[in-house]
Amino acid sequence: MEFAEQIKELLFQYGPPFVAGVAILVVGSWVAGLVQRAVATTLERVAKVELTLARFLASLARYLVLTVVVLAALSQFGVQTASLVAIFGAAGLAVGLALQGTLSNVAAGVMLLAFRPYRVGDRIEAAGTTGKVEAIDLFVTDIRTDDNIQVLVPNGKIWGDKVTNHSKYQMKRLDFEVAVPDAADVEAACAKVVALASGDPRALKSPAPEAIVAKYSADGVTLALRVWVAPADEGATRSSMNLALRNLVKTAFA
Repeated sequence: MEFAEQIKELLFQYGPPFVAGVAILVVGSWVAGLVQRAVATTLERVAKVELTLARFLASLARYLVLTVVVLAALSQFGVQTASLVAIFGAAGLAVGLALQGTLSNVAAGVMLLAFRPYRVGDRIEAAGTTGKVEAIDLFVTDIRTDDNIQVLVPNGKIWGDKVTNHSKYQMKRLDFEVAVPDAADVEAACAKVVALASGDPRALKSPAPEAIVAKYSADGVTLALRVWVAPADEGATRSSMNLALRNLVKTAFA
């Protein structure tokens, strides 16, 4: 009877806190899942945030809720949570110092996904690498170079460096120099050069190609031809235009 009374006393003393702690863990886990889905849905549909960043922030929100839930459950079990918070803080500081470079890349990845200076499919120059963006992760940016080589650039280097995005706008200006002999008719030369550029199907009509006198010397005049094209047509237009201008200079201005 004495043993039964002791068991009964223990159940009355520790049973309710134990049940409350288990209930907090179960309900808290369910709430954490709801918070994760709600944050992800809100960021993806309402805020139009990148999918990678939305999932990262949703997971972060879930773990924050779970941390509070675990601390609340442990307090029900009689554990002094103040000391645990101090231990977690010290451990977090140690991990942060050990993974300083990695965490800086994660922070830079979050900033890149939030502000979106470039997107997947854009052609960029960043951290000494030029190519097409294949993927943007929290740690690195996957760039495929013009010679079809994969380069994984840490986000920290990109965020702290100048980024040139060749695909940001719908058109790009190409500049060419044309040497015209001093004896040639400069106005007629400008008209021929513009007509040549306008005949290229890749050259945009608005803004239309134009030619101006860039510089003059005793040997002749240098014309600057400006042609606007779509970013995807840059390489082909530059090659064909250089060849056409070479032939024009040899025949019309010789």
